[in-house]
Amino acid sequence: MLLDRSFRRTLIARLLLSAGPSTAAALLIAAPGCGEPEAEEATEAADIRCFEWFEELGACLDREQALEEFRSIYSPCESREEIRSVKSDATPRDGACCYEVVAEETGPCAVGRPFMLEGHRRTAAPRPAEAGWLARGKRTGPGGMEPSLAHLTDEERETLAEGWLRSALEEHASVASFARFALDLMAHGAPSSLVEAAHIAALDEVGHARLGFSLASAYRGAPVGPAAFPMPPAIPVAADLVALARAAAEEGCVGETVAALVAAEQRARAEDPAVRAALEAIADDEARHAELAWLTVAWAIGAGGEPVRRAVAGVFEAAAESLRRPPPAEAEAEAPRGRPAALAAHGHLAGADLRALSCAAVAQVVLPCARSLGLWKPRAAAAAVAPAVSA
Repeated sequence: MLLDRSFRRTLIARLLLSAGPSTAAALLIAAPGCGEPEAEEATEAADIRCFEWFEELGACLDREQALEEFRSIYSPCESREEIRSVKSDATPRDGACCYEVVAEETGPCAVGRPFMLEGHRRTAAPRPAEAGWLARGKRTGPGGMEPSLAHLTDEERETLAEGWLRSALEEHASVASFARFALDLMAHGAPSSLVEAAHIAALDEVGHARLGFSLASAYRGAPVGPAAFPMPPAIPVAADLVALARAAAEEGCVGETVAALVAAEQRARAEDPAVRAALEAIADDEARHAELAWLTVAWAIGAGGEPVRRAVAGVFEAAAESLRRPPPAEAEAEAPRGRPAALAAHGHLAGADLRALSCAAVAQVVLPCARSLGLWKPRAAAAAVAPAVSA
């Protein structure tokens, strides 16, 4: 899959010019293959899920409470699935409460920088909202445009509302992530330009969250926003430059570079003017955030030397390894919840499309940039040259 050509080339140029020299050949290197999780049959087949429970807590939760508990455990962006409903009452089992649930694959999220704590993403819970987290006047796009709901089915509106709400909650978490990133930078003596850029990025994410909550509210027909962010009393900062650089490489050089390119592709396929305007802003901002990550990694390597370089190289090797895995056996395609063309016109891409785009972004942009900096080298037996993309 080829990504939006002009945006892809612009982003490559930005990243390589900001982080180091490049060669024409470096832009054509891509790891072969693109392993994808096997698609699951999109049926309402229920399965059993449990969470830990103690007798001292009393009876197991009812179905509605259990659904909230499962949604706090299974982050759609981390686990790549969402618990859609709880179909049975609780069955106590060996210190746990178990339920029959319906889970649905969501595909990878590619928005913003996650707020990670103890190896898990954290996001706020959604709640009915006042205008505080909605775009100005509860409208999006230039000239106060709102997305057109004409010709959308109820199911499609629900799908779009859920997708934009999920993205908005991730963007909202990115505000906290960049605030902590600024503290990490200051704790390890980073230059003021990086600290300033981290704060600017946090403000960008406030805007992205407002756009996402506004679109989600429009599609669901009622305002929605974030509850209080689940912030711990003490926020741990990066222990050393190795930890700082590794996180910047994983969440920024890979994650936000992919996010920028996926947002650009969503914008290219979107037809609704309000959605296109929102994705235009998000794609451009995420490109600058990716650039900040590459600049941070370059600074950290210069300041910390070989241990930092090895840690960062390991991040890119892991990204390349994910592409080297052979594709799984063909499985029945995931059935979209709505017409794919109608959903794409409003910025929603199916999980299979998002996986393919993410793989293409890693192969066509992330790894060439890492290679140009000497942070990744294709294996002699597995290296391949991707076809050039004409203008």
